[in-house]
Amino acid sequence: MGTKRTDLKKRRGIYFTPPAISSLLVSWAVRTPGERVLEPSFGDCGFLSALRDGFAAIGAPEPWQQIFGCDVALSAFKNSLVPLLASGADDQHFLKADFLTLAPSNFSVSGFDVLIGNPPYVSHHNMFKIQRARASKVGYDEAFRLSGMASLWAYFVFHSLRFLLPKGRMAWLLPGSLLNADYSKPLLHELARRFQRIAVVSLQERLFLGDGASETTEILLCDGFGVEGSSAVEVVSARDLTECAELLKQWGKTTWSPAKLNGRSVLALTSDASLSSFRRVGAAIEARRLGDLARIAIGIVTGDNRLFVVNDAIARQHHLPMCGLRPILAKASIAQGLKLLKRDFSSAQKRGSRCLLVDARSGCEPVDRYFDAVPEHTRAENVTFSKRIDWRIPDDRQAPDAFLPYMQHNGPRLVLNNCGVNSTNTIHRVYFRPDVTTHQAKLAAISVLSSFSQISAEIEGRSYGAGVLKHEIREANSIQILLPRAVSPDSINRTLAIIDRLLRQGSFAGATAAADLLLASALPEILPCEVLESLRTLLQLLRSRRQQVKLDNDG
Repeated sequence: MGTKRTDLKKRRGIYFTPPAISSLLVSWAVRTPGERVLEPSFGDCGFLSALRDGFAAIGAPEPWQQIFGCDVALSAFKNSLVPLLASGADDQHFLKADFLTLAPSNFSVSGFDVLIGNPPYVSHHNMFKIQRARASKVGYDEAFRLSGMASLWAYFVFHSLRFLLPKGRMAWLLPGSLLNADYSKPLLHELARRFQRIAVVSLQERLFLGDGASETTEILLCDGFGVEGSSAVEVVSARDLTECAELLKQWGKTTWSPAKLNGRSVLALTSDASLSSFRRVGAAIEARRLGDLARIAIGIVTGDNRLFVVNDAIARQHHLPMCGLRPILAKASIAQGLKLLKRDFSSAQKRGSRCLLVDARSGCEPVDRYFDAVPEHTRAENVTFSKRIDWRIPDDRQAPDAFLPYMQHNGPRLVLNNCGVNSTNTIHRVYFRPDVTTHQAKLAAISVLSSFSQISAEIEGRSYGAGVLKHEIREANSIQILLPRAVSPDSINRTLAIIDRLLRQGSFAGATAAADLLLASALPEILPCEVLESLRTLLQLLRSRRQQVKLDNDG
């Protein structure tokens, strides 16, 4: 029952705001008694209560006359709003409606001085059809258009601009995708163009773990709508709400000292002093980008992994012979070391893992019957199936030289493909360029695990819920590695074997230490002890910041 409630919350983006953060944002946003404020998804009325108290604190004679709101949920009106109405709230100020369908005129006003709230955290994938339709109508104007893949919160933020009066402000509680998603960066820079100042306060404290949302929390502050400003996105970090409150007290003072978001948010949130050693190593001639050595591509897209990728039990259930099955890397956990071996698949099969691709090329009658059992309407509705000459054959038979799992908890691994298999699109495929030798490929796999490359991966990647680090192809291409020339094949092979064993034993830290040792011995001037220690400290900082949710969960 609890799981169903959590899934429903995720689908609807329902995460109620803790009172402390509501009060904190209200104290920043509301500055004079006569301002009108709109909360466009008031839910449990936490922000409405904080607004009432905030207006009362600055001397507003009738706080409820300044406060407006809307929400789609009937429960918000039947439960949360009832006691507020009893305390004097004006029921005409609160509309049961989707904010994306409204205009200021629906509230019988010309606009608002402040918009504030915690909009729904619903990804594009999880939006209902009606939500997508409504969002598409408000996600653009004559100067800007939101990405069609944007989450629902982004449409709320952009639509809010139509409600703001000149010099108005916005304060939003948003998910980590504000700093990580591709669609967010253009939105942030467009907001910076339209406001005198905007800033993101990145909270390391997870506010919604109890509601099943493990992402970081970002506070977006926009001040001075329509007033010319610096057009820069400011970024600061706060460990918790107490530190955040102290930061917000500095707004408008010379003691406010943010970083500028000019690229990756990790860089903006990390001091120049902490990054100095990493940047010096990255400037060395031995530093390369992974994309310089290889072409990285997504794995094969089956269109239905549960149909095409099976385990032994499913194969027996459908009488699928081994001649109609091919090993395939569908989960990073199958590749436990730095080399993917046949015995890895034997172990995976014994564990019951899905690691066998049903292969229609075999011509086996049981395989034909297996695919014939798929309903015709299912085949017709699957867009991926329609793109193939034979919908039953997703395997392009282009086995890569190596694999790069695109989501991981620790950091990336470049796994050498020693058994000629392919992968699904949960794993990136890596094809080394013709001039890359076998030993250079092995050295690259070792180097990816070094402290230097793991830092680069933290910078280039993006963090998602549960502290997962993800690399799309463009980001994977940008990961820096070190390729020293003066490393003997024996040293490479010996270190590769050591790292492979350590990874199989579950020691990712030991694997990184072994990679560091090889590179430091080959590049003593670039990686002296003090530089290596500095890199390790920075990696620990970046990784602990990303993985803080795991620590919070372990409690």
